[in-house]
Amino acid sequence: MSKLYAAVIAALLIVPAAHAQEAKNAPAPAKMSAADIKSTLDAAAADPAKVKAYCAMSKKMDEVGDDQKKAEAAGDEIDGYFKVLGDDFENAWDAGQDAADETPEAKAMDEGMTALDAKCK
Repeated sequence: MSKLYAAVIAALLIVPAAHAQEAKNAPAPAKMSAADIKSTLDAAAADPAKVKAYCAMSKKMDEVGDDQKKAEAAGDEIDGYFKVLGDDFENAWDAGQDAADETPEAKAMDEGMTALDAKCK
């Protein structure tokens, strides 16, 4: 399993309950296009603070794997990384995860995550 897909699976397990409650109370963000996802992830890759947060988040997600107890324990830490990465990043992340395979949005997510992962080495 690729690092990207492992991170996506881990993210699905980690979504904190607070985010779920906030989502119920907030209007849904507009659907992001492939171009929006790409530009958002490119901007994150160009920002050293966001790259640092993304790399730390990715490392934590790798540590968690698909262990539900570890995911719950790491939820606040992962949430903190998403706060550093910002709402635009989180919206792009969600849009990329929700995109059907082989769509332009899924491809933009994969390319963006690959670029970010390359900066974590």
